Amino acid sequence: MENARTALEDMRGEDLTKEFVLGHGDNVMMRTQLGETIITTINHLVHHRGQLSVYLRLKNENVPSIHGPSADTKGF
Repeated sequence: MENARTALEDMRGEDLTKEFVLGHGDNVMMRTQLGETIITTINHLVHHRGQLSVYLRLKNENVPSIHGPSADTKGF
């Protein structure tokens, strides 16, 4: 996590337009701009956080605070 934070903090605007290639060996699965990949990844993580929240609510469990307090955190 700390490596990702450092990489993002050191990034400049023009770095976001550089090509990002996702591949396995010689097989290229995706080519896109780095900025688009970062945004898509964050959106994907947020989506799954939402799914987890719904699942926990259906099981009558508290949603943990991950990036700040949830509505189940005392004092919220």
